[in-house]
Amino acid sequence: MLEGDYTSYSLTTTTRRLQLWEFGHLPQWSHPWRELHLALEGHVVVITGPQGLLGRFVLGRNVVPEELILVSNRLRARRHGRSSPASPTTPHTV
Repeated sequence: MLEGDYTSYSLTTTTRRLQLWEFGHLPQWSHPWRELHLALEGHVVVITGPQGLLGRFVLGRNVVPEELILVSNRLRARRHGRSSPASPTTPHTV
C-alpha cells in the first residue's frame, strides 16, 4: 500500500442500527442492533452479524470500546418495537 493510499470507513450508530460507510457516503452494510454481536480483541472491536464476521475495527481515540460494547448489548436486549421518545435517532460517527 502506498502512503496516503487508503480507504476511509466510518461506523455510524443510531438507537436502532449500526452502519458501515465507505468515504462517508457509500453504504457498505446496515444491521439492527439485535442482529449484531460486538466483542473486544485487545484494542480492536470485532463485529459479527447474521452472515458472520462484518469487520474488525480500531476505534477513534475519543471512543471507549468497552462503552460501545455495553451500549450495543443494551440496545440489542431492548424489545423489538419499543423505543423511547427521548431517544436520539440522529446518526453518530465513531
